[in-house]
Amino acid sequence: MSLLVERGRPVTTDALLAVQDLRMTFPGRRGRGIRAVDGVSFDLRPGETLGLVGESGCGKSTTGRMIVRLLEPTSGTVSFDGRDITHLGPREMLPLRGEIQMIFQDPFASLNPRQTVQQIISGPRRLLDRAGVIELLKLVGLSPEHIDRYPHEFSGGQAQRIGIARALAPKPKLIICDEPVSALDVSIQAQIVNLLEDLKAEFDLAYLFIAHDLSVVRHMCERIAVMYLGRIVEVGDREAIYTDPAHPYTKALLSAVPVPDPDVEATRERIVLRGDPPSPASPPPGCSFNPRCHKAQDRCRVEVPLPTVVRGREVACHFPEE
Repeated sequence: MSLLVERGRPVTTDALLAVQDLRMTFPGRRGRGIRAVDGVSFDLRPGETLGLVGESGCGKSTTGRMIVRLLEPTSGTVSFDGRDITHLGPREMLPLRGEIQMIFQDPFASLNPRQTVQQIISGPRRLLDRAGVIELLKLVGLSPEHIDRYPHEFSGGQAQRIGIARALAPKPKLIICDEPVSALDVSIQAQIVNLLEDLKAEFDLAYLFIAHDLSVVRHMCERIAVMYLGRIVEVGDREAIYTDPAHPYTKALLSAVPVPDPDVEATRERIVLRGDPPSPASPPPGCSFNPRCHKAQDRCRVEVPLPTVVRGREVACHFPEE
């Protein structure tokens, strides 16, 4: 693996997925666009799990949907396996659909209620015969007798297993997991997380794991990308992010994660952010986090910080935590 430096950030040259300066602006009122994603860049290596975390509405899911081309980016590039796929048409994307799959947050909203499990997993191109679908059902912890049932006959956890089986059917290299456990009970969440880990090891999968539950992300991911108001503010190895956060927003997020030890929980520092996140329709000038940051100075209010390497990870902050 080799690294280059582009606009102050390291770039992995053998990445399976490379996202560069990706932007998505939705139409807004009175001609004011809503900048849902505002210049996102990151790399994902083969066989790696990268966690994408941040508050609700920060642009995580929009980023994932642009990568699989469910949304057309306003600008920027998405490269997969060394090929720029940003502007490929539907016919050109068809051969790549099997290599990039997605698991959605709400399994019932993503499964066709008029189709049986066999039809859902085999897909419109009939990728698998009945025996192949049964094999996948067993792999994700479901019974062969489920093959002729419909989505409404299953629990949330079972429905999510069907969604996982559907994503595995075309033998992908990359799966975008868009908050795949947030709609499930805690006990079921653990089962699905363990299943995803087992499947990753068995099939050498790469995951982009989108979530807001930082405990799940720490368990699942080798690297973490922290997102705020459409921008990546910090990217680094899991242990570096969790034990030594460099961006003030990352530190505030981690301070909100409960600790199981009551003695530690009673004495540790809590950072309470001021106010609510600004609207993406009218983001603040300079650093988007500056209205809520305890370290904000005049420079932060006029100059957007570019990603730089701080203690071995990428941080977009003029005054990172020491």
